[in-house]
Amino acid sequence: MKIIILFLVLYLCFDTFGYALPLEVKDFKCTKQSLEYTYDINSTYYTKWNFENMNYDLVFECKNNSILRTCTADMSIEIAKKLYGRVWAYVTDNNGETDCQSLLYQKHYPNPIIEGDFKPSTKGSPTILKGYYLAIEIGAYTIIPNIRVQFVKRVSDKSFDPLNLLIEYEGGCGPRTFVWPNGFKYSFNHSSPKIDNISIGTSSIISMGSNFCNSSDSVEIYLDGVQIDKSNMKSIDHEQFEINYIQEYSKSIIVNIVSGGLESNKFKLDYKPTPIKINSVPRLKGGSITIFGDRLSSQLNNSTIIVKFGQFDCKNVISSKNEIVCNLGSVPNVEKVKLIDLQVNISINGIFNENNLLFSFDTPIISDFILPQGEVKLVGDCFGSSQITQVYIDDVLQSNITININERETTLSFKPIHPIKKSKLFLLVNGTKSNTIEIDSSFYVKSVPSFPSVNGQIVNFTLFNINPNNYNKIPIMNFQDNSSIEAIDYKNSNEYSTHTYSFAIPKGCGRIDIAISIGDQLTRTENFYELPIISSCSIVSNQMIKCIGNFTNYLNLFKNGKIKIQFSNMIIIDNIPNNPIIFKSDSFSFPMKPEYSSSDISLIVCDETSQSLKVDITPLIKFVNQSPVFNSTGGELLINGENFNENTIDNTSVYCFSNKQVYNCSFLNYTSISCSIKLEGPFDQICKIKFNGKEEKYNVSISYYPPLVLNSTIISNSSIGGIITIFGNEFYNQIDLITVGKSKCLNSTFINSTSISCFVQPSKFIINQTEQYVNITVNGKCGGNNLIIYSDNSIIEVKNQTNEGDKNNNNNNNNGKNLINDDSKPDNRNILEKYKWLLPIVIIVGFGLILAAIFIILFLNRKNSTLVYWKYLICGGIKRKIEKHKNRKTQQHIDFIRKRLDGPEDYGDIVLDNIITYSEYHVSTNRHIYTEPPSCPYQTENLPNLSISTNQIKNLPNVSLPSNQVENSPNVSLPSNQTENLPDVSLPSNQIENLPKDSQPSNQIEN
Repeated sequence: MKIIILFLVLYLCFDTFGYALPLEVKDFKCTKQSLEYTYDINSTYYTKWNFENMNYDLVFECKNNSILRTCTADMSIEIAKKLYGRVWAYVTDNNGETDCQSLLYQKHYPNPIIEGDFKPSTKGSPTILKGYYLAIEIGAYTIIPNIRVQFVKRVSDKSFDPLNLLIEYEGGCGPRTFVWPNGFKYSFNHSSPKIDNISIGTSSIISMGSNFCNSSDSVEIYLDGVQIDKSNMKSIDHEQFEINYIQEYSKSIIVNIVSGGLESNKFKLDYKPTPIKINSVPRLKGGSITIFGDRLSSQLNNSTIIVKFGQFDCKNVISSKNEIVCNLGSVPNVEKVKLIDLQVNISINGIFNENNLLFSFDTPIISDFILPQGEVKLVGDCFGSSQITQVYIDDVLQSNITININERETTLSFKPIHPIKKSKLFLLVNGTKSNTIEIDSSFYVKSVPSFPSVNGQIVNFTLFNINPNNYNKIPIMNFQDNSSIEAIDYKNSNEYSTHTYSFAIPKGCGRIDIAISIGDQLTRTENFYELPIISSCSIVSNQMIKCIGNFTNYLNLFKNGKIKIQFSNMIIIDNIPNNPIIFKSDSFSFPMKPEYSSSDISLIVCDETSQSLKVDITPLIKFVNQSPVFNSTGGELLINGENFNENTIDNTSVYCFSNKQVYNCSFLNYTSISCSIKLEGPFDQICKIKFNGKEEKYNVSISYYPPLVLNSTIISNSSIGGIITIFGNEFYNQIDLITVGKSKCLNSTFINSTSISCFVQPSKFIINQTEQYVNITVNGKCGGNNLIIYSDNSIIEVKNQTNEGDKNNNNNNNNGKNLINDDSKPDNRNILEKYKWLLPIVIIVGFGLILAAIFIILFLNRKNSTLVYWKYLICGGIKRKIEKHKNRKTQQHIDFIRKRLDGPEDYGDIVLDNIITYSEYHVSTNRHIYTEPPSCPYQTENLPNLSISTNQIKNLPNVSLPSNQVENSPNVSLPSNQTENLPDVSLPSNQIENLPKDSQPSNQIEN
C-alpha cells in the first residue's frame, strides 16, 4: 500500500521522460546581478534550482501582488561560476505547500550574456567564449543550421570554467550564428583577414597570413583597388592564397583581400628591380656598363632611374625591361678607394633592388666567342692592351700569337697557330685572371666577299675541317631572328673536308651574327655589310658642308633613319628650317653651324661607323674693338667670330706691353670669347691678341673713360670757400686739375675711384646762380657736371649803418645773423634806405591833400558842418590811434632786433656764413655735355663719347653722401644757441614764396 502511494506522488511530480511539468512563466529577465522570473498569481513557480555538478542551490525569493508573482535570485561572479551542467528545479504550487523536483524546462533556461566580441579564426581552433549562463544543461553548441560545436572540457571536469568557456571551433567563412535550446541566438563573424607577407613567383604572387577562408566564393582579392577575376585564383586556404600575376616592370602595387565581408590590411608589394649580370670596365677609361636582369625599367614616362656602384654614379641611363645601359666615368689614381666588389644599387622611382650583385673595375670577363674568317674573336670586357694581355689555352701561354684589342677593350682577336679543339681558354690582364670558357676552332668558315652589299648579295663561304660523316649534308645559315637559308654547292673541288658553298645574303646593314651548321658541326661567325666611303669634304659657298662619295646603295637606308652623320663629336640633327640635310647618290651636305670645329666626319650605318675623314674648319675672328674704353679698374675685351670651341680658348690670350702681363680668355659661346683685363688707368695701354695659338697683326689700344662727376657736398659762402667732396666715377690719384666755376679746387685728396676731396678757393666775384660747373682733368681728359656747390643765402639788414665802414664790418663779420639767405632778393629795409629821400615829399603832399579834402567837405556840408566836422574828427582820431599803435609796435619790434644785433657778444666767435652745409639732390646717370663748359686744354680729339656705358652705371656711387660725411656734417638747422637768441620776425609773403626749399630750417620759417 505504501508503495502504491509513493508511486502516485512521483507520478504527479514527474512525467514519463523526466522533464518538469510545464510552467506558465509570463516573463523572465537575466542580468549579471540577478535572475528574475514572473508568474501568474495562480501558477506554480520555481523556488530553487539545484546544480548537480556543484551541488549548489540557487534560491528564488518571491513577492506577490494581486495578479503576479515575481521570484528573484541574486547573482554574482562567484555564484555564476557554479551555474552549469544539469539543473534540478523545485516547483511550488500557488499555495506554497507542495514541492516537486524536476529537470529545468528548456524554455526557462537563462539567456546567455556574451561578454566582448567572439571572433574565432576561419581556420578553427580552441576558442574562448566569455559570458554568463553559457553552459546550463548543455555540453555543446549548435551553429545554424546543424553544425555542432563541442566544449573542450566536460562539465564534470573540476577545472571547467563556465564564465570562460573553451569551445572546439572547427572554422568557417563569413557570418555564423549560435542557437541555444531555449531559442536564444548569437551571431558572430570571424577575425579579419591579415596579410603578413607576399612573395613573388615566376608568374604569380603568394600571400601568407591568416583568416583568408578556404572558399573562393567567400573571398574577393584586389590589386590596386581592382578586383581580380576568380579564375586567376590558383589556390586559397585560411593562411595562404596564390593568384596568377605577372609584372615585367618595376613598380609598387597594393594587395588586399575581403573574406566573409571583412577587409584585410592593405599590403604594399614592391616589384623591385633585379639585376642578375653585369660587365666590367677599365678604371682609367671608364666605359659602357650593361646590366641584365628583370624589371629594370618602369612603365611611367618620366621615371627616375639611379644606378650606383658603391660611391660611383653611372650616368646617362637607358633602360628596358631586362637591360640597363649607362656610362661609368674614369677613376683617377687615388688611394684608399675601393674598386672591387662594389654593391650594385639600382633605384627606379624610389624602389631599390635587394639582391647582392657586385661590380668590380678592371675585371676581364669573356662573355662569348666567334670564329670569323678563321680567327678567334673573344667578346667581353676589360681585355687590357695587346702589350700586357696574355692568352692561355689549356693553361699554356700562347706567346707566338698576335693579339688585337679594340680601344674599348671589349673585343680580342687572334689567329691560332693550330686549330683549337675543345680546349679551355682564359686571359690574364695585369695579373687578374678572367673566367674560363671552352672553345673549339677546328670547324670554321671564311667568306668572300667579306663585306656583302646592303642590297643583298651571293657570298661564298668556305667551310674548313668538315667531318667525313657530314660530307653529303647541306649547310644551313641561321640568323638571330631565327630565319635561315640553305647553301648552294659551289662545286669548286672534290675535296669535301674543305669545301665552298654559296649563300644568298639578304638585304641588310651593319653587323650580322651568323651560325653555320652542317650535320652535327656548328660554328658561329659574323659578317659586316659594306659601309659607304667618304672621298672628300669642303665648305661650299652657301655655308654648307658638302661631302662627296658613292652613296647610291644607301638612299633608302637614309630615308628610313638607318644612317646618321657624325661630325664634331656630335650627331648631326636635321632641325634647321628651310635648310635640311641633303643626301644624294653622289654627295650629302648639311648646314654649317658656329659650334662646328675641325673634326673627323663619318657615317653611322646601323650602328656601324664608316671610315672617317678629316674636315678642316678653322675658327675665325670677325670683329674686335681695337679701341676699347675701360673704366678705372679694367674691362672686358670681346672677340666675335665663328667656329669657336674649347680648343680655341686654350690658345687665346691678350698680352699688354705696359705691365707685360698675359690675360687669359674664356669661352662664352661658339661665336664669342671674353678676355677679362684687370689693368688700371688712367694711362692708355697697348695690347696684342694671341688667337688660336697665333698672334694677330694688329694691336688693341685701350683708353679709359674721363672722370664722371655726379654729386658733391656744399659750402655756404663763395667768398670764404671750403672743403668739398666730389662723388662720381673714373677718379684716379693722378689728378691734373679741379675747378669749381671759375675757382680752383686745391689740395685734392684721392679717396677712391668714386670720390675725391679738395679745398675750393674763395670766389671774388658775385655768385648769381646756384649751380656751378665742376670740372676734373685727369691725364688730359676732362669730365664735369653742373652741381650745387654754394648754398643760395642772402643777408637781411635789420640795422641801419651809420657809415660805410660799419656796413662793411657788419657784412664781413655778421653774415650769420641773416634770417633770410637770399642774396638775389633785397629786403624791405634796403628799399627804405634806397628811397628814404621820397619820404618828406610824400608826407607833405599827403598832408596837403588831407587839408584840401577837409575844406571841400566843409564847403559841401555847410548846413551840418558841426556834426560832420566832429564825425570826421572822431573817425579820423580813431584811425590815427590805430595807425599810431601799429607803428609803435612795429618800431618796438625793429628796435628789439637792432638792440640784439648790437650785442655781438651773444654769438661768440660763431660766423654763420662759414658753416658748411650739405644738400642731397638727384643727378641723372647720363653724362651731360653742356653748351658752355670750361675749356679743357688737355682734351684730345679722340676723347671717348661722354655717354655712360652700362658697366659705369652699375659702378656709380649712391647719390647720397657717404656715412662718414653725413655724420661729420653739421645739421642744416642753426645751432641751438643761435636760434634761441633770435627774435620772432615774420617775413613778408612775397619773400617766403620765393625762398628755396632748403634755405631755412623749419623752425625759423615758422617763426
